[in-house]
Formats: sequence, structure tokens, C-alpha cells
Amino acid sequence: MKSEEKSYERIANQLDGTRGWVVTAACFMAAFLTDGITFCFGLILFELIQVFDEPVEKVAWIPSFLLGIQLLSGPLASALSNRFGFRAVIVSGSVLGFAGLTCSSFAPSVDVLFLTVGLMCGVAFGLVWTPAVVAVSYFENRRSLATGVVMCGSGMGTFVFAPFIYWLLENYALRGTFLILGALYLNCAAVGAFFRPMKRGGRKSRGTVIKLNVKRRQCNTARQLLENTDVSMLALERGQSDMSTEECVIEEELRPADFVEDGTKQVDVLCGTDQMESSRNRSIFKFSLFRSPSFVLVCTSSFVQLLGSFVPYVYLTAYAIDMGISKEAASFLLSIVGVTNTVGNIAVGALTSHPKVSVLLTNNIALSLEGLLLIACPLFTTYGALVFFAVMYGLCSSCISVCRPILMGEMLGFDNVNNAFGFVLMFYGLASFIGIPLAGHLYGTYGDYNGTFYFAGSVVFVAGAICYPLACIKNKENEA
Repeated sequence: MKSEEKSYERIANQLDGTRGWVVTAACFMAAFLTDGITFCFGLILFELIQVFDEPVEKVAWIPSFLLGIQLLSGPLASALSNRFGFRAVIVSGSVLGFAGLTCSSFAPSVDVLFLTVGLMCGVAFGLVWTPAVVAVSYFENRRSLATGVVMCGSGMGTFVFAPFIYWLLENYALRGTFLILGALYLNCAAVGAFFRPMKRGGRKSRGTVIKLNVKRRQCNTARQLLENTDVSMLALERGQSDMSTEECVIEEELRPADFVEDGTKQVDVLCGTDQMESSRNRSIFKFSLFRSPSFVLVCTSSFVQLLGSFVPYVYLTAYAIDMGISKEAASFLLSIVGVTNTVGNIAVGALTSHPKVSVLLTNNIALSLEGLLLIACPLFTTYGALVFFAVMYGLCSSCISVCRPILMGEMLGFDNVNNAFGFVLMFYGLASFIGIPLAGHLYGTYGDYNGTFYFAGSVVFVAGAICYPLACIKNKENEA
């Protein structure tokens, strides 16, 4: 067992040591570039309205398509990551994003932008962002902190890109802005190069290696499997990456009997109620996750939340301008959201690493507070009040973004985070197709943004209320 323990420790050291933090830094940069452009696209909205002379109700569909398709690409990105590895998926997404943004600079109409920004960039951003968020879930010890660091990329991206896009629009106009953003996004290809496959231990052992596919596992970590069997589990390279834990190598040294020199031995592995099969033809989408009532509840909450949660990123600047605030000062509000989101990600990541802190309760309180804050937004009519709103909104958003992937792992096992989070992103995407255009329609109907924020706050508050019975439901699942 000592030799097996050493092999496991070599993998754990890669995950929680220098190698793991290098991957975390790469994930940070991927989130920085992707969310920086996505969350600040509301600034480009004004230029689109002026250049193409289209109503806000129509132009608002572009960021809706961008975010919606990005999030709907979550299951696809998860499946491709399982099949080909994180590196190949991120590099492919960066090239597609570069092509989409570059083509957008030559778009003759808003209708073409639905294809270049909405479809091409939406899929590309999903291929880059989803693996970046999921990859840090393979940490063994400091998973919450690593997730918080990656989510800081979103906040820092918003903080940097808000004034940067404003400056680009002032100096290079709309088409030049798209070209420069496309060139910047191509850097995600270099970021993807850091997702190198992990090296397996160099121990030579006499034995039989059996490749098995796991239909459903409830063991959360490789250590649990190691401590409860006489075998070791090593990550198996799949395509260009072996950071996916969908497949494993089970290895046990043969102990020859007196009358045999060598032979083979069947290895039975007990891992909860898992069922293993030797077929390579496994499904890359784990629809069996929907058998869990708690997971269905989380997906429902996620859908309702995104009906309103993204509204400030698109309409806060416009609301501030309606209140008589200058365009430059109004655009800075998104930077404030970004920097407070960054600070919140670090703080929440460190806080939820403490064993006595409930990730679920933190998530629920943040959703409820964010909902109330959005409902109260029409009361904030001065720049100082809107700065306060931006600070509080950034902090609440950071809690939700850090807690959600960790919550997936705690409920379903961290081996299922990739697929589970992909499905959650799918529901996010479906909601964004409804929420952002509906918010724009409310503005067109009533002539102000009050109804927009009332709607956004109400649905986010309901999303928080949906999650409060989640702990009881999960306990009943475990008892069944």
C-alpha cells in the first residue's frame, strides 16, 4: 500500500502544488478575457444603436444571444473537454472567438451581428469559459480558494474592460473596437497551452492494468477510492488531457500463488453504489444527474436567477445616463462592480474554505440580498447612490459565482462537477434569452428602467427562496 500511496501523492501534489496554481492562473486569464468582453458589452450597445439606427429592443437581442449561446454551450464544452481535453477545447474556442469578433467589424447590419457576435462568439466564449471554471474543481484541498481566484478573473475583466472599451470606442469607433478585441481574445490560445496533461507516477510495478469506464460514481476524491481498496487510481489521459476523471486506471500488483509464476486477477472496486463497465462507448452527457431532485431544484433556481441577474451589466449604464450622469462616469459603474466582485471572490473563496461555513447558506443569502438590491435600484437616483448599488451588487454576485460550482460538487460529488455545471450553464443560457430582451421590452413599454429592475429583482429573490429547502431535500436523498 505504501507504493500506491506514493503514486497518489504524486498526483495530489500536481493538483495542489505549483502545477495546480499555474492552471489556476491560466483559468483566471481565460475568465478575465471572456467575461471582460461579455459583461461590458452593454457599453457597445449604444454604439450599435447609433451606427445602425436600430431601436434598443432589437439591439438588446445581441448581448442576449451572446450570453445565452455562451451558457448553452456549457454541456457541449463539458462533453468536448471529457473527450478531447481542456487544452484542445480552449484553443479552439479562442480561434473561433477571434474569427467572430473580427468578422463583426465588417458586419453591414445588426442581423449579421446576431451571427458573428451572438452565435460565433457565444459558442467560442462557452468553449473557453466552461473548462476554465471547471478545471479548478480537481483541486483536492484548496478547491474553494482556487475557485475564488478564477472567479476574480471575471471581476477584474469587468473592471479593466469597462474603461478600456469606452476608450476604444472614443478613439477607434465601433469597427476598430471589434478588431482590437478580436486580437486580444486570441491570447486565450496561449492560455490554453498551460493545460498540459498531468504526469503519472514513474513507479514500475508488476501487475495488470485494467481500463474501466464509470457509469456513476459517488466517491468524491481519488483518496477515498485509495483508502477503501487495495488498488490505486491514476488519472488516465484522454485525448490531450488527463485532468478529466471520467476514466481511471485501476492497478493492483499480482500476488502469485505457490503453484503459479504469474497470472491475472479480477479486481472488484466498491465505490458507493457505482456500476462499472468495460465498454469504451460511454455517453458524454450524464442525463442521469436529473434523477436527483436536489439537482433539479438547483437547475430551476439557476434558470429563474438568470432571468434578472445579468440585467445590471446591460442596462445599469443606460439607467445612469437617464439619471443625468455623464457617459464616462456611468461606464465607470461597471468597473466598480468588477473590482468589488474581485474582492468578494477572494474573500468568499477563503471564507467557504472553512469547514464551519455553509456554502449553501452563503449562496442563498447572497441571492436574496441581490434580489432586494435590484428591486431597490430605482430609488438610487444620484451617482453616489449608484456607486453604493454597484459595490453591493458586485459583492453579492461574487458570492453566487463562487458558491455555485462548489455546491455542485458537494451535492453530486466532484467527479460530476464538469457535467453538472454544464447543465446549470445550459439553464442559465435559456434564461438569458428571455430575461435580457424582456427587460428591454419593459423599457420600451414604460419609457424608463424602473419596471426593468423591479422584474430583475423579483426573479432573483425567488431564485434564492427556491434554494432554502435544498439541504432538507438532499438529506432525504442520502437517506433513501
